[in-house]
Amino acid sequence: ADVSEVVNACDAGREGELIFRFVYEVAGCKKPIRRLWISSMEDGAIRSGFDNLKDGREYDALFASALCRAKADWIIGINATRLFSCLYNCTLNVGRVQTPTLKMLADRDAAISTFKKEKYYHVRLALPGAEEKKTAAPPKLFDLTSLQREANRIYGYTAKQTLDLAQSLYEKRLLTYPRTDSSYLTDDMGGTAADIAALLCGKLPFMAGVSFTPEIARVLNSKKVSDHHAIIPTMELAKTDLATLPESEKNILTLAGARLLFATAE
Repeated sequence: ADVSEVVNACDAGREGELIFRFVYEVAGCKKPIRRLWISSMEDGAIRSGFDNLKDGREYDALFASALCRAKADWIIGINATRLFSCLYNCTLNVGRVQTPTLKMLADRDAAISTFKKEKYYHVRLALPGAEEKKTAAPPKLFDLTSLQREANRIYGYTAKQTLDLAQSLYEKRLLTYPRTDSSYLTDDMGGTAADIAALLCGKLPFMAGVSFTPEIARVLNSKKVSDHHAIIPTMELAKTDLATLPESEKNILTLAGARLLFATAE
């Protein structure tokens, strides 16, 4: 009762904000809110977060979006599931995400089944001396989906296996929060990212003897970060011998570290 303000210390994005606001409102609390917002479990990141607590009002829109999603889960996921299960006398799961996704798959399957060949033409021009060099931009940092896709391509891991491994590394404070849809870092992470890149150069065998100056600015864009920034290793890596990690976890951590180097290379 003597506390003049409430600190919201949830670090799980929309879900954390929703749970906190529900408790706050049910308790009838009227005290100002300050928000701890972190995507890494490193000691330094946690201290920095507490040193730079945000005004809770900045996250009203985040709460509104979480509340909207929760209501959609009730209206569609619970009510519609019961409705269709009763109508057809069997369990039919209807979901806010699952149902439209299934429709997309069904529509695509129908399009393939009814596909009719059409004549088309290739245009080829013979222009001696007009050859051009083309450059390709480095890949972006990993969000969860791209990490799962790459881990499947290289190691054959399922999406769930990759998420579980990334979550385990997060709990060991070696990887940032994995459930993210962003492939950028926030603008204030430049120094941290540069330090991690330098650390990786000494940790990853294929970087031995390589002169590397990362272009960190390329992966910084706060406007493209919603709940959580892209997946990268943390500075806790400095205290860890990669050989002590399970092979599968080491693979995921190496992928994330290599991607940071790729994304900031020439």
